[in-house]
Amino acid sequence: MRVLIVRPELQAKQTAEKLAALGHEPVAFPLFRPIHDLPHLADALRSKYSALAITSAEAVRCLQALGPDLKPYLGNTVFTVGKATSRIAKEAGFTNVISASGSGNDLAGQVAGFAMGSLDPNPILYLAGHKRSGIFEETLRDNDVDCVTAEVYEMEPIIYPMQKLQQLVVNRPVDAAFLFSRENAKAFFDLEIFRQSKESLRKTLFFCLSRNIAEAVPEELRESVVVSMNPDEDELIDLL
Repeated sequence: MRVLIVRPELQAKQTAEKLAALGHEPVAFPLFRPIHDLPHLADALRSKYSALAITSAEAVRCLQALGPDLKPYLGNTVFTVGKATSRIAKEAGFTNVISASGSGNDLAGQVAGFAMGSLDPNPILYLAGHKRSGIFEETLRDNDVDCVTAEVYEMEPIIYPMQKLQQLVVNRPVDAAFLFSRENAKAFFDLEIFRQSKESLRKTLFFCLSRNIAEAVPEELRESVVVSMNPDEDELIDLL
């Protein structure tokens, strides 16, 4: 199958290698590139907090970019969502990683339980991107959990020439598209090329890492959506 991988370049390359090993034809299609705010991250880490919360692997990559300056914080409790983010946090050197297998809402439930049972009066420090769903923070507020959010990265849009888009998704329509975030999904379906060539996606299957992402797929294409039971890349690939 010819599979479009809609995620940032580094992650897309890793996914492409897995797909190629299975005999598929992967096509990396990053719509955003990450911009890290390391000074803000360093300031946030020096503040007082009871635990770190992370809902995206990109936040962990920000932490890794600190290099040796990250070492004093590696013993802190870190809450993450999904196997991939948990794995990357451990690879970064964190020794106390607690992972939720579901969504940001599930993670918030875990964090709320931790906060209610903790004697530490300091807030949870949430390391996040500039654009996010807000579900995690909203759930914590509903549970009266004090949380401070540090926006440590943002995703800068990548603009493709129309000719390049024509080559990628119209001249040779893709059999499947992998969608790993709601923001990427929205940007994908908002591309002008799909207004000009509406039929180019009619036979494409859309593999979404979560139901929240699937909701960004236009109504007329919902019958072509496949949703992973867990936010795990390998499980998404197994659905092909």
